[in-house]
Amino acid sequence: MDIKKSPLLFLVIILLFIPVHIYPQALSPNKIPYRYWIYFKDKGQYKPGDILKPGSEGYEIASSLLSEKTLWRRAKVLPKDEVVNYNDLPVNAEYISEVKKIGVKLNAVSRWFNAVSVTTTKDTLDMIKKLPFVYKIEGVEYLEYAKTKYRKVLNKPLKDTNRYWGKLRYNYGPSYWQNEQINVPILHYCGITGWGTTVGMADNGFNWRHHQALRTRKVLGEYDWIFKDDSTQFQSPPNQFPADQYDQDGHGTSTMSTLGGFYNGQLIGPAFDASFYLSKTEDDRSETPVEEDYWLEAAEWMEAQGVDVISCSLIYKPYDLPNNSYEYKDMDGKTTVIARAADYAAHLGVVVVNSMGNERQTKIPSIVSPPDGDSVIAVGAVDSTGEIAYFSSNGPTYDGRIKPDVVALGEYDYCAVTYSDVQNDSTYTYASGTSFSCPLTAGVCSLILSAHPELTAMQVREALRMTASNKDNPDNVYGWGLVNAYDAVLYWGMAVSNKPEISIRDNEVSVSIYVLSKNVIDKNNVKLYYSFDGNNFREANLEQTENINETNTGKYSVTLPDSPESNLIKMYFSASDTKKNLLWPYKAPEEFFIYHKDSGEIEIY
Repeated sequence: MDIKKSPLLFLVIILLFIPVHIYPQALSPNKIPYRYWIYFKDKGQYKPGDILKPGSEGYEIASSLLSEKTLWRRAKVLPKDEVVNYNDLPVNAEYISEVKKIGVKLNAVSRWFNAVSVTTTKDTLDMIKKLPFVYKIEGVEYLEYAKTKYRKVLNKPLKDTNRYWGKLRYNYGPSYWQNEQINVPILHYCGITGWGTTVGMADNGFNWRHHQALRTRKVLGEYDWIFKDDSTQFQSPPNQFPADQYDQDGHGTSTMSTLGGFYNGQLIGPAFDASFYLSKTEDDRSETPVEEDYWLEAAEWMEAQGVDVISCSLIYKPYDLPNNSYEYKDMDGKTTVIARAADYAAHLGVVVVNSMGNERQTKIPSIVSPPDGDSVIAVGAVDSTGEIAYFSSNGPTYDGRIKPDVVALGEYDYCAVTYSDVQNDSTYTYASGTSFSCPLTAGVCSLILSAHPELTAMQVREALRMTASNKDNPDNVYGWGLVNAYDAVLYWGMAVSNKPEISIRDNEVSVSIYVLSKNVIDKNNVKLYYSFDGNNFREANLEQTENINETNTGKYSVTLPDSPESNLIKMYFSASDTKKNLLWPYKAPEEFFIYHKDSGEIEIY
């Protein structure tokens, strides 16, 4: 038979070659795997609302998962009996085992939410619902990673800005203008560099060991939440199967360098002296909603390690698939798992900074998640002249809150290129997107906390907002405006260099610090307290040796009249202006600097 003369037969033959999976929902909707959160009623013997008393078994279990720095940071914002709480206890292992027996794929486990994320079919939900310890099951919509808008190598520097700080301690190379636009170099000049703070980053991976601007940074830990190992760089067989997608660690390497890279003459990030925890949560091989779960696991882990700041450039938007897509009404800070997790991290005292998104200025607001979180600092992007970048997303949130919070440079930011792409350790590029305005701002948050470790997450946000360029008339394009790092650091009062400068020549000890304030500093009341024998502290007055502005902000120095008797020198400082008396380090005199003569290292004890 001639099929050309039989249209019906021709149609039947064509349909035979159409893959069945093109129409899976039409064939068997209950057999399609989706992602669900299964919430449990309790944690075994521990019930919601239980107070964990110090010395109890529950307290010991929960506190063993938290670092000392975590406990200290939480104590700034939580009542004493909530610093270690029910949410810190691990999820009951027997509950997880019983759910897995039903035949689900386990994606993530959350202590904070007392829940597990699974991938399974609707057919299995009735069985899961019957488990006596299950509280509720929540379907999760699809989110898609909003990637960097474009990335292009250029041979021209950024345009000049009208805020120029002429005195430089470091050679920023092409990264100068992204720092200068938000008033960072003056802080670096005065010794405020992020030292003493810890930053957590969640991205697609970090090849920090193989780039000259990153290999000298202090990475305290890293974890791949996708493949469950402790390497966040690109991996392939035999180290990992299956292999990561090409450029898996490109985006994270670039954002990390924007925040904290350091290579004199090329690239310097605002918080290059910070320490880091790194989390690989974005799987470049595909866009699946499980990445939201990886982010939650990463946030719980990094918070427990004691991070002060979380910087995340993984922006999510509604995914273009039927039945499982977020809508604008869901951008209320309460719906998506990632926004709820980000807000809870902020509740525990972490400064959470997130890119605003690259979905353009649209009539229906293009805000995405998690910057819709109430306590998340959402960062939009501007160009080198301070104009909003064409791609930067706008607010408000669905419930009417202004977003973004602030803006920073997001067009042609200078950053590192991963070794995985170019097979060398010294390639740089210009990149664009709110992915880069975010780490610049997170770096400023680190600077604020390095000068004022006593501040809470909401106080850091207030300092950013109330010193930004649009603070008197915030809107849903610029938020509170362009970040001003110098003013933000001084918003809550005077500051001192993160650590002193110490030199020894012919057994003669010279010590210098910078004192900064918006109010007039009493030049005659900057003092050093030091000990050579480890016990008795002596007092010395510092004299101003460099004046920076009319408030007597500047460098203060002293050469000590006696010589050290041991390898260790202990010291702390005091200063005052017209509004405040300050001791430094923050907890002095119980806390003080220790200088090791043999190595030149300085630490706080």
